[in-house]
Amino acid sequence: MKTIKSNFNEETLLEQLLENPHVSSQITKIRKGIHFSTELTSKNNVYFLIKGIAGIRYSERLVVIADQKSFIGLDDLLAKKAPIYTIEALEECEVIVFDCYEIMDFIFSMQEGWLYLYLNEKKHQETLVEKVQFLHEKGINRLTHTYYDLANRFGEPTTDGRILPKCFNLKRLAEIANISPNSVASFNEILKERDIIIKRGASCIVRITEPNQ
Repeated sequence: MKTIKSNFNEETLLEQLLENPHVSSQITKIRKGIHFSTELTSKNNVYFLIKGIAGIRYSERLVVIADQKSFIGLDDLLAKKAPIYTIEALEECEVIVFDCYEIMDFIFSMQEGWLYLYLNEKKHQETLVEKVQFLHEKGINRLTHTYYDLANRFGEPTTDGRILPKCFNLKRLAEIANISPNSVASFNEILKERDIIIKRGASCIVRITEPNQ
């Protein structure tokens, strides 16, 4: 299992896909605030997020903030019926678009392909379990976790902590933490007193200086 994870990871898969003449790909930019079209976010495509911040919505609800340098839609390849979702560019995104059937043919042609997809699906399921556990936490704890997670993944380092991108406004924080905007505003006052966040005008600084601290 460890050999598959180390030798056949997303970076390796991307490199091999781009080098394969039988796998087509297209690099495109999605402007901030634009939703990927329903056609683009169908089960027929898989995406690799080169840069930018993308939010994935299931049933119109913002559920996942995609990691940069990662695939979107790869988890669905083994599913009999993939969930319908839309992708919103919270900041301008640059993505590589692949045909999912070409990716499937490529991966299944390799001995480790099935196992790679299985491990990828297993990781996805574990993430969903963590999300359910997250929703059972107190609202202020969910918001605190959300701040730390977003700051570690997307925050710009400063001497005081990490500045969150402005796309993570009060409304989006409320969606991600699954609490009301009024609760976010109320909890923010408590988190400022606890020195977890600092508000400077429209900027929000999360008081961490090292990733995963």
